[in-house]
Amino acid sequence: MRTDFRKLIIRNKGIGYMLISSLCFALMSAIAKSMSTRFGSVELVFFRSAVGLPFLLTSLYQKPAVQKGGKLYFIILRGLLGAFTLYCLFYTLEHLGLSLTNTYGQAFPLFIAIFSFFIFPNERLSTKQVLFLLVGFFGIILIFQPEAQGQLVHHATGIIYAMGTALGYLAIKEAQKYYDSRWVVVSFMAAGFVASSISLALGTWGDYPNSFFTGQWVTPIGWEWVWALIMGLLALGVQYFTTQALLHEKTSIVGAAGNSAVLFSILIEISLGHGFPSAIVCIGMGLVVWGSYRVSKR
Repeated sequence: MRTDFRKLIIRNKGIGYMLISSLCFALMSAIAKSMSTRFGSVELVFFRSAVGLPFLLTSLYQKPAVQKGGKLYFIILRGLLGAFTLYCLFYTLEHLGLSLTNTYGQAFPLFIAIFSFFIFPNERLSTKQVLFLLVGFFGIILIFQPEAQGQLVHHATGIIYAMGTALGYLAIKEAQKYYDSRWVVVSFMAAGFVASSISLALGTWGDYPNSFFTGQWVTPIGWEWVWALIMGLLALGVQYFTTQALLHEKTSIVGAAGNSAVLFSILIEISLGHGFPSAIVCIGMGLVVWGSYRVSKR
């Protein structure tokens, strides 16, 4: 019995890593949503990126990477996509609900299927996959309700966030063939750190208001430093466990397991007393998750 259980865990290691990553992501998003009442989305990107970098760089110093290399553009692409996706994530979190934002984010398997079809010549979409793509996008239409929650631009940013996440997953999968997984994560966090530092400098010294691209620095006080640290550590956990999941499992299956972030987000919102989203939005969220899962099954 114990041997069979151990084999089951080993066989589904990639899915297990992704479930842990999803939980870390939901908790990180909840903290970010709470902090967004005082801090702009750009500053939250800064906190998320700055905390994890010293840990990763220390790890690389103590245990240098053993890798093929030679495909630097994959690392650069991952970094740029990661930074842009972070901006979209925290901007959407600032203006929409936790579970709604994460539902948009978990629509990325739909876009992975579409991008893979155009990027990789051997990728083909079956009739069933096309059908479930339509189901998923119909779910997005149901939750795309600017009059109910947030403005049109906030929902549009949520969809762009899903598209950026899809491209980021494809870049990770390719980059891992040539580089240590830690360098893949460093590229993501370093790009977010540099971009948010520039945005904060422009907003603070140039006196630009908080927006998608610029932010004014607000100095944390008391426990806010602790929450910023926890958020950064959870973000590090998201990157580490996602990278490990992609190392042990197919991208499509990892994407399907990532849908658990929506469930975790809803449970967190309920525990915080925010209740369920509206019935229409719940149906839409369910269709997005179901469509994404079915599209991921080859």
